Amino acid sequence: MNNTNLFSQTYDQIIKGILGGGKPYFQMLGTPKSFYWDVAPIGQIDPQAYQIMSGMPEWSPVSDFAYADANFFQTYRDILSHVTFKLTPDEEQDFKELQNQLTIAGNAVTKANSDMNQAYLGAKQNGGVVFAAKYPTINDWIASDQGTAWQHGVDNAVANKNRVQDLILELQQASMPATLQDAIKATKLPDGEPGLVPAPRGWTKVPDGAGILRWQPDWKIETSGRDWRAQLTRGSQGSFTVNLNASDSTSSLQNSWAGGTAGYNTFFWGVSGSGGWSNMDLSESDKNVKATISVKSSTTVEITPGDWYDGGFMRDLAKGGGQGYTIAAPFHPTGGDHALFGKGGILSTRIASLVIAYQPSYSITMSNSTYDKNVQKFNGSAGLRIGPFQFGGSGGHETEYTHSTSGGTTFTGASTSDYPVIIGALIAFPGVDVDEEKREKVRSKSHSHSHS
Repeated sequence: MNNTNLFSQTYDQIIKGILGGGKPYFQMLGTPKSFYWDVAPIGQIDPQAYQIMSGMPEWSPVSDFAYADANFFQTYRDILSHVTFKLTPDEEQDFKELQNQLTIAGNAVTKANSDMNQAYLGAKQNGGVVFAAKYPTINDWIASDQGTAWQHGVDNAVANKNRVQDLILELQQASMPATLQDAIKATKLPDGEPGLVPAPRGWTKVPDGAGILRWQPDWKIETSGRDWRAQLTRGSQGSFTVNLNASDSTSSLQNSWAGGTAGYNTFFWGVSGSGGWSNMDLSESDKNVKATISVKSSTTVEITPGDWYDGGFMRDLAKGGGQGYTIAAPFHPTGGDHALFGKGGILSTRIASLVIAYQPSYSITMSNSTYDKNVQKFNGSAGLRIGPFQFGGSGGHETEYTHSTSGGTTFTGASTSDYPVIIGALIAFPGVDVDEEKREKVRSKSHSHSHS
């Protein structure tokens, strides 16, 4: 990853500035994302918001919201399919046959995703700079006419896998505790057309790329987008400053919870023009580059899965199982191949909170030669990116941005937009996360009160 020292400095100082220091499970975005999505009708979630909430983050301190096939709900269903209950000999044989069918269906999903990824990379290679600027991530491409066709292939493979999983879960249900039967039922696709019937408990409706409503498992966001903005615009709550020095190599992402960069590759400095975002590596040959980023206010916003998710059962599985059930071989709770939870596990991570910054400003100083080399590109830009921070952009709400040059060695600018920027997320670890266990108890208590 280019400018690893600058990514590391930014990572450490965000933790100190927003998250209170220590060693939290923070994942910083390599590509900034403006917080903006439309207000959805009651019973629906905007597709952009849903994409962010429902993915399963990579095991990395720096990553992106490009999850591809790592969907948390689908992976959660995978976990439930690897649990075996007390079965008759005939049922045991049926279970083994269905497990084989599930493996075949899972391989088909993996192939469909791989084919789609290869199609994107091929189109990106043939399309050159224009394509890369228009579709910087595979998720941007999937939303286009080209990508939608490939996504349909993935959706069909996932639907077939879901069908096999449903057969496994139905076979197991007779031997399950009543509470777990309820949890299993909560993961089954609702009956009826989403546009004609209300969403049942634990489910919501999300428009696909063609605008057609689809059933999706529900996710809860702590506050609405409007409330976020109202909270952040009130003053200086969570204000902080990041000071960067290209010559400073004392910070290291190896000290993070994920222990490294996981090979994530993106540029640290970027400018936005008519063709989209492009690299402007100010520190490539100039180790005297320094930058200060001042954030007017910041906050974290909690994300929790809906009532389809049974965190207590995941914790029981992570401890090896419980009365009347066990984990089907060759799978096991944690560590090594075929692990269910933790690093390398099938269900390794989920987003616990989004980390939000409001109206950042910056000042960058550099040598005269670096300034002269980049000033034309800078003056013609519609926006600037510094690590996870974005100032301006390609259109709409993102263009509220001012910038200037002064003194022959300094670039300055600020976001004046009322829309915050998502600069990262706090990560939870199903089954093995003590913090998630505390959140689950609070959520369960709140749920019981709402139905009392």
